Amino acid sequence: MKPKIFLTLTLSLLIHFGIFANPETKANELCECLKKGKTTENAADKKSCLSLREKHVSDLKKGSKSYESYLLSVQKCEQSLAGTPEINSNLNTKEKISAVCDCFQKSNKQSRMGCFKLQSDYGKTISDPEEKKEFNLSSGSCE
Repeated sequence: MKPKIFLTLTLSLLIHFGIFANPETKANELCECLKKGKTTENAADKKSCLSLREKHVSDLKKGSKSYESYLLSVQKCEQSLAGTPEINSNLNTKEKISAVCDCFQKSNKQSRMGCFKLQSDYGKTISDPEEKKEFNLSSGSCE
């Protein structure tokens, strides 16, 4: 076999089997599957997402930087599908309180869990104990 053909064949097999796996592409692929699974009643569609996730974990090698990047992207997708707003780390405490209160005011009963998660996530970003106490009291009273 000629070296050029062998190299081309080898590279295409490596790409096909995920050796050069792109975490962003894989996360987008799983996100699309999750979106489809959310809107369908077909159990097979939902199971296919689990299989796809297992394949991605295997391809990306759990614990690698690619895998960590993949997880972050998938988490963003899952938050979006669950209606959980993303946190903005550039906000001060008053702005964080306002964001949580806005979330609770605009949410319906089903999406309130996303607001509680937002409240929890923002609480974790505050290191000063007094500031954290103020945040918890103020954001807890706007529910």
